[in-house]
Amino acid sequence: MDIESQNSPQFFSWDSLPEQLKSILPLRHSYLIKNFNVLSPFQTTENFEIPQFELDAFVDIDDKEKAREWFLSFESKSKTTMPESRRYEIKGKKVLFREKRHCIHSKLVKEKQGNRELKRPQSSRLRNTNCAATIHLRLELCNIELSHPLEVNLRFTHNHVVNSAESLSFRRVNGEIRGKFLELFKDGHSPASAMYDYEDALYLSATDEQELLVLLADRATDPDYDYIAKLFHKYREMALGDRNGTSMFKRLEEVVNDYNNSGHGKAILQEYDSRTGKAFILCVVTNLMNRVHERVLQSGELCYMDASASFEPLNTSITLLYTSCMVGALPLGLFITSDESEITLEKA
Repeated sequence: MDIESQNSPQFFSWDSLPEQLKSILPLRHSYLIKNFNVLSPFQTTENFEIPQFELDAFVDIDDKEKAREWFLSFESKSKTTMPESRRYEIKGKKVLFREKRHCIHSKLVKEKQGNRELKRPQSSRLRNTNCAATIHLRLELCNIELSHPLEVNLRFTHNHVVNSAESLSFRRVNGEIRGKFLELFKDGHSPASAMYDYEDALYLSATDEQELLVLLADRATDPDYDYIAKLFHKYREMALGDRNGTSMFKRLEEVVNDYNNSGHGKAILQEYDSRTGKAFILCVVTNLMNRVHERVLQSGELCYMDASASFEPLNTSITLLYTSCMVGALPLGLFITSDESEITLEKA
């Protein structure tokens, strides 16, 4: 179905759009289509046919923020990622918003990156396919009073399967998904446990197997572990600061106070200070440990120690104190220290 109007654009609600446009254009908008030209499909080496077309249209959007939201919805619905080709200087006198973007599989991405070293040179995944797909958005002040001010020039001429697992693996992580991982980190998750928890939720949210496969393949909805780990490190630096820094101990002090107020037990903290030679010590006695002290008589006479280390980057030592009785070993206390010297253990 080709649409070409020399006199005036044709009005389309989303429901009345051609099927090819319905699959990529955001909902809850109407469109004035000036030109819709269906091109010959592109044939891949695997004999897949990729639909191609050109679209010149106007959208019922009169605000630059809404224009950005429309574009993000377009990326999400079309399963494409289109970074900016060039940035225009907007003074706001004639043009309120203007962006020209290209497919992430375009050679322009490689040209902008220059001779940057590849992270995985042996990988068979190919991002640069010389894709020619582009989109140009323009919102002019002279059109702002019209019903459909935002001009869209789309060249949907991809030379790769847009929704293949390989193409989807290059997409940018959705901002909402990024926020979900930050919330998981705040709840105490590590990168690995956050990923497992999030993917469990994906499995439960999918309505069928096909939807689940797309969700898991799409990096926008299911980030790779490298991204999650880097996001965690950024979050930790932002929330805790440097290791052994003031921010980290302030946060730990808050956790200790919350634990003491929770009624689950008692904890006491000594901050690490390399200048004064003060060791880091964190002692914890849970309610169970308290009951062992009160009710097991030999806890005051018989005590065993079990120390372990190398659990995390700071290499703190974790020492468990316990006693024995007829049922086996029972815990008496736990302390975490920055070293295992005699002075530190005595103070703990």
